[in-house]
Amino acid sequence: MEQSMTSEAIKAVKMIDEPKGRVGGYLITWGESKARDIQGEYFTPETDVGLDWYERRPVLYHHGLDGKLKAAVIGVIDKLAPDEIGLWAEAQLDLHRRYVRAVQRLVDQGALSWSSGSLPHLVEVEAGGRIKRWPIVEGSLTPTPAEPRQTDVRTIKGAYKALGLDMSRLGLGDAGATDSDSAEKKGTSMTEETRTPLRRLPVADEREALKTGRLEVGSEFDSLDALDMLHGYMLLRSAKSFRGVSERYSNALAAKIQRAKLKGIKADELAYSTQTGFGDEWAPDLWSQQIWHKARQDNTILPLFQSVEMPSNPFELPIEGADPTVYFVPETQDEAHLALDSGNPIPDSKIGSGKVTLNAKKLALRVGFSSELVEDAVIPVLNIYREQAARAIADAIDNVLLNGDTTAGASGNINSDAARPAATAKYLALDGLRHLPLVGRTQNAINMNGAPTLAKMRQTRFKMSGKYAARPSDLAWIVDSGTYAALLNIGEFLTMDKAGPLATAQTGQIGYVDGIPVFVSAEMSLTEADGKVGERTNNKGQAVCVYRPGWYVGYRRKIAVSVDYLSYYDSYQLTATVRLAFVRFDNEVASCLYNISL
Repeated sequence: MEQSMTSEAIKAVKMIDEPKGRVGGYLITWGESKARDIQGEYFTPETDVGLDWYERRPVLYHHGLDGKLKAAVIGVIDKLAPDEIGLWAEAQLDLHRRYVRAVQRLVDQGALSWSSGSLPHLVEVEAGGRIKRWPIVEGSLTPTPAEPRQTDVRTIKGAYKALGLDMSRLGLGDAGATDSDSAEKKGTSMTEETRTPLRRLPVADEREALKTGRLEVGSEFDSLDALDMLHGYMLLRSAKSFRGVSERYSNALAAKIQRAKLKGIKADELAYSTQTGFGDEWAPDLWSQQIWHKARQDNTILPLFQSVEMPSNPFELPIEGADPTVYFVPETQDEAHLALDSGNPIPDSKIGSGKVTLNAKKLALRVGFSSELVEDAVIPVLNIYREQAARAIADAIDNVLLNGDTTAGASGNINSDAARPAATAKYLALDGLRHLPLVGRTQNAINMNGAPTLAKMRQTRFKMSGKYAARPSDLAWIVDSGTYAALLNIGEFLTMDKAGPLATAQTGQIGYVDGIPVFVSAEMSLTEADGKVGERTNNKGQAVCVYRPGWYVGYRRKIAVSVDYLSYYDSYQLTATVRLAFVRFDNEVASCLYNISL
């Protein structure tokens, strides 16, 4: 109890000179691994708070989230001094500004606390929760600081009463009555000196709160996840009438982002002093990053290969060349052997080098919807629109990596046999896995002409170079769903439920053949007998064997998403784009078994 009361007294902002509007208090209090804030983080005296960056810092109210004051500067912090407790701050309020007198009254009543604000890209937090760097760019007077040890127990008590919970858990005595409550019942009064200090709740409420350590209140946004709400913010901010989101929306989004362990905000304070309104600086980028991460996590094809960020387009990626030559040599016996020229018994050789060129191509989607949809039903359709947009662009990436064929002539390609492809067909972006054995190196393809057999699969595998085919841990089979069903009739096909220690949680993996993982992809279409998708009956399966280290996915632009309002149509346009490249080291890193009867 003494520790809690000390903490409460420490963090509260006090009037130093009331007539002149000067305030002071601890902007930051030092913590430890056992005493963290609601984000599981804590400051220490070693935290770099950027004391030498500025002589003065602005004072805001509630980090600019208040509906009336917004981001108005209500004062200036002119003193920051660290000591054994924390970082002491003193500020001069601008009493000539509107509403500042009301803020001053809240300070007088002990209703406000200090809360520091930084910028996301400057913050550095260690894995254990210790804040290593937090350059302070503003200090806010707020009724809801991020530090949980500053929560007033009377707020918790009120919540217990409202929810009808057992108040004896509060440890206040007499079913939750304070000494002042008892005094009122007896008709006596109490002074500040004789009132027993309120004790704080050591852990939050009954069942669920005992597990989480926090008391939560539901809202109309409970059915949405962080990505839904990020997408919703993008829709809302594009509205011609947008004036910022509500505090309930902000708080719900902050909590969901924190639980999803996404980066971009600190605690429940949500915004920083440089933000305009809410979220403009990070919401779209954060949503785009999560779509890319989800594609890497959920897709079947994309996660199989190494990826590299392209600093330019095109980008030349260095790869290994010829190995140095190893010789059988005699023992070194005389001084002539010590020379580096021809007298040395170890002949000289070279290490070869090579490179492949990555050329990024763009994939894009666009969705239009009316302004009435945003105005009347933005919340109900959030998860539907978000899932459709994210899934469509992610599926397109897998489709192109697997089926890409840049052949655009009248004779068609593997996706449009004997017919000119549409000019905007996504598979024209680059050459994918199937293109190599079916077009680029046809000797790597084998006609099954029947149900799949282990012998034919092995034969297909060894159509690749032996240095690749003999490394099952670096190989992968990619099949369509029909071929997977046919593989179940092969006794040597080891399904995941029988794989034992070999079983993994890789997305799309369904089993093993000779120790090689087998993946089923929804983007693998059924084909005609020649292994290509044509205008006639497509009822044949296909299995592609790939040497995974022999391919690289390069990206010049990760998935970028934007929403724009078109006033002349009174409608909205959502666009998602990605720029990526796909390259192989040589022509022997993939083979194909086609014309599989299903």
